[in-house]
Amino acid sequence: MSQESSPSIRVRRPPGPVSATLSPPGSKSLTNRALILAALASGRSTLRGCLDSEDTRVMLTALERFGLAPVVSDERRLVELIGKGGPPDTITEPMRPIEVATAGTAARFLTAVLAAAPIVGRVDGSPRMRERPMEGLLAALREQGATIVCSGHDDLLPIEIHGTRLRGGEIRLARPPSSQFISALILAAALADAPTRIVLEQGTPARPYVDMTLVALRDFGGDADWHGPDTILIRPRALHGRDYTIEPDASAASYLLALPAIFGGRVTVPALGRLSVQGDARFCEVLARMGAAIEQDAHSTTVTGTGALHGAVLDLSDMPDMTLTAAVLALHARGRTELHGVEVLRHHESDRLAAGACELRKLGALVEELPGGLIIDPPAQINQHVAIDTYLDHRMAMAFSLAGEVEIRDPACVAKTFPRYFEVLADLGMIA
Repeated sequence: MSQESSPSIRVRRPPGPVSATLSPPGSKSLTNRALILAALASGRSTLRGCLDSEDTRVMLTALERFGLAPVVSDERRLVELIGKGGPPDTITEPMRPIEVATAGTAARFLTAVLAAAPIVGRVDGSPRMRERPMEGLLAALREQGATIVCSGHDDLLPIEIHGTRLRGGEIRLARPPSSQFISALILAAALADAPTRIVLEQGTPARPYVDMTLVALRDFGGDADWHGPDTILIRPRALHGRDYTIEPDASAASYLLALPAIFGGRVTVPALGRLSVQGDARFCEVLARMGAAIEQDAHSTTVTGTGALHGAVLDLSDMPDMTLTAAVLALHARGRTELHGVEVLRHHESDRLAAGACELRKLGALVEELPGGLIIDPPAQINQHVAIDTYLDHRMAMAFSLAGEVEIRDPACVAKTFPRYFEVLADLGMIA
């Protein structure tokens, strides 16, 4: 995604209650996990329902640098790939870094895989990605035998990785700043010489994302699971290509499901229900706690607006990406809302707690910013025609588009996960 600004978009309330069946694109998290697992597997994989976005294109480009030839079709929703049957053993233009832009999954996952590969690779990213933490991940990979040299600041991108056969054994981590560290180490451990035990001494943030990695790895033939509340055991096993269907993105669905909760009406998101492997599929429970009516079966979710929302005290530690959506719901609610357990948001595409607090205040809310959350008292009337700064952060743009009458600056940042998001709002009559 370009760091240059894009023309702003004016968003308004929908002209009436929203009544629609809406489908977000495929899950970014699942797409990038499936892509890298297919690359490590032997044989052909066919991945259906993939997300076409900046983050997934970054991953596909990296796989091409490893000598793979993914075939992309059906408006880039279908990817066919014959994997290496192990870690990459070659990289084109080895002196040129693999560019991950702002993609945290690509940065962490590719670093881990390169650490287990018999090659030298370099990884770099956007200015913001160069600020995002890598320290605990790099330290663990070094303990496993890889040599990793930081070209700039210590334990930040850009990095040079001299891979090796990782030794396995025990990896102990204090609470990492991102669940992506743990997921990356799981991928690396699947390529190690011996079983690996990852001991999480203080638990993990956003644990459902780790669960998603474990499920995806097992889907491709791997052997990994929890052994006790805070220990993961990974036994190296050959991975095999397969047909794999990507679920709709539960994080992206949160904005669509919030529409009727805020503005009235009824929205159904098909193919995303109780059986989803994505923790954010449980966001409908947050909507219910704040006053919306929900119906969720195994494979779909429906939200109906009841005419009023009320504040709530919410622990979002298992779904931190839902914090900004909940914050904008709080703007429309009656009474105070408290959001807790999301200190990890300090290190995402933006510092989402600081950025969210700033934009909520523009809209008239009283906001107390906590180290790991927000306390929000909504205004009697939301300020209108406010220009929302998005900090080149897709979740800022999508969440604050639900604020009412607003101008969203740099809306193109939604290309990271939901390129057609504002087209969906236009179809609902919400683009001025």
